[in-house]
Amino acid sequence: MAVLEHEVHEKVKIDSTFRYGCNSVRNPNRSMKGYYAPDREYRPDGTYYQRLVFIHHVNSKPCRCFALWDTDPACTDCKTERDEEYANTMRGLM
Repeated sequence: MAVLEHEVHEKVKIDSTFRYGCNSVRNPNRSMKGYYAPDREYRPDGTYYQRLVFIHHVNSKPCRCFALWDTDPACTDCKTERDEEYANTMRGLM
């Protein structure tokens, strides 16, 4: 499908102040244990009510974007812990 050429909208342009969501300068609270999310609790008659359940954070917390650490401007000044062991393992596979 052909797409007409057009200017990039101002709201989606990436400038020099852009940082990834994982960047500790932008998001210093990476030590969260989890978050609350809505969940449906069903009754025997098929109706339900909504309640909040706690979802434990199980993703890795150290940064694994080793290819970006030294070259990507969005990683500038980030103090997030780096997963060096993972990075070395992946570099060994390249």
